[in-house]
Amino acid sequence: MDPLFELALSVKAGHRALERVVNEALAPLGVTGLQADALVVIGQAGAVSLKELGDLLVAEAGHPSRLVDRLVALGHVERRPAAEDRRRVVLSLSPSGHALARKIEVAREEVLANVEPIVPKSDVAAALRLFRTLLPLTDYGGLVERRRALSDPSTGSGT
Repeated sequence: MDPLFELALSVKAGHRALERVVNEALAPLGVTGLQADALVVIGQAGAVSLKELGDLLVAEAGHPSRLVDRLVALGHVERRPAAEDRRRVVLSLSPSGHALARKIEVAREEVLANVEPIVPKSDVAAALRLFRTLLPLTDYGGLVERRRALSDPSTGSGT
């Protein structure tokens, strides 16, 4: 097998396995992995438009309107007119959404804590170097950078 194809196949298989484990961890919270990701992103951003949310999610469908509709119906996300432009709608977490986002982050941390002892930090660093080289060549490079900035309060940047 071609080594680059094997790498791509391994990444895909690893992603599917991790996604399955994360979904199992999230099931008691009543959310899917994509719903959980959206809640965490909205919580990190504080307030975000539907388009901005779509630009921050790695999902097949680029426009997350049905996803947001479901989160609004569940009472976890609120839609409000933007202060600077009332024609623009911003999304924010409701109190139940904030509580759920914290539980999601704990569940994710527990999953990663189980994997961390198996994978040497040097291997993670090498893999990150590889993907930080490859991802800018794709449509997802900017997304990963924006998510890193959003999740790291020390950068001082949001969406």
